[in-house]
Amino acid sequence: MPYLEISSKNFSYNYQTILQKLAPKEPEKIAIVLKDNAYGHGILEVATLANKAKIQTAFVKNIQEALGIAPLFKDITILYPNSLLNAKDLENALKIPHLSFCVPSLESLQSYPENTNIALKIDSGMHRNGIAKEQLQEALTIIQARNLHLKGIFTHNGYGDDLSSAFYVQNMEFLEIKKEALRLCEHFKIPRPQFHSLSSSGAMRASVFNASLPRELQDDLFRIGIAFYGYNCSALNQPKLKPIASLYANKISSLKLKKGASIGYSGVSKTKGGSISSYDIGYGDGLFRLREGMEIYTAEGYRILPRASMDCISIESDAPKVCVFNDVSAFAKAFETIPYEILVHLHAYIPRVVV
Repeated sequence: MPYLEISSKNFSYNYQTILQKLAPKEPEKIAIVLKDNAYGHGILEVATLANKAKIQTAFVKNIQEALGIAPLFKDITILYPNSLLNAKDLENALKIPHLSFCVPSLESLQSYPENTNIALKIDSGMHRNGIAKEQLQEALTIIQARNLHLKGIFTHNGYGDDLSSAFYVQNMEFLEIKKEALRLCEHFKIPRPQFHSLSSSGAMRASVFNASLPRELQDDLFRIGIAFYGYNCSALNQPKLKPIASLYANKISSLKLKKGASIGYSGVSKTKGGSISSYDIGYGDGLFRLREGMEIYTAEGYRILPRASMDCISIESDAPKVCVFNDVSAFAKAFETIPYEILVHLHAYIPRVVV
């Protein structure tokens, strides 16, 4: 069976690199994003590494993910609490005092009983999820009337990877949102919530700007996702990180073939002669389907031959085990996508082994 090897050493290296860049004297500001099975790396395995590093705050996709790692963190925010509709799970989650539920609309404020911890999402210019700044007063009126606990006010800057002024425009818009939120919290006698707006690339770019603000207007957290897993997806010069996941596959069978022999469906690959083996991972396991014309190699340098099958791939090797990748960037480039997409597709049933 294929498996993912998760490097605790590389995770620690990435954490220290992020910490020194963003908040060397305030480690509590570094939050880890564990949504979508920790970007495909295994949520429990990565959450355990984060716990050992004394990271206090995590962000997850849904209630099920939150319940699975609840004992490992001081604060957890559920970004998409309605993405898993299970009444019993919701009932259990509401009993855990350090879980907060993201609220992306005025309507969803009506969904939770009193004393529920909420994190209010504000649209600062990405126009994806969140209420408008002009709705802040109405939102806080509802929060006070329903006796909800406002733990956070946050946004998502969607331009962290881009060399454009839109990134700075969103930063300034969220700054104005924070000022208005603080004014309204004082009016409604609501304790100051935590503010946050920046993910991996944005946090690296705006750390100096954030530190230059008066303390009450600074972001309280940096939501770090893909950087923890070892990837920079920005065109900007940012700290070099180390991928933490290596995907391994085991040999199923080998053949000694003559030069020019056809391989797999439609015979689109021709052998140069020698050993060709099949290995136990395919697109049915979530690995993207290699097709004709693609040049992708294992970490050892063995060519992976198109087309990939549902349950196996053919490789110019007879090794008993191969490392399909230890850096998914080559796969992402071949498929004209980003590392996120390749990683999150790997099925949860593939074992994750921390080393």
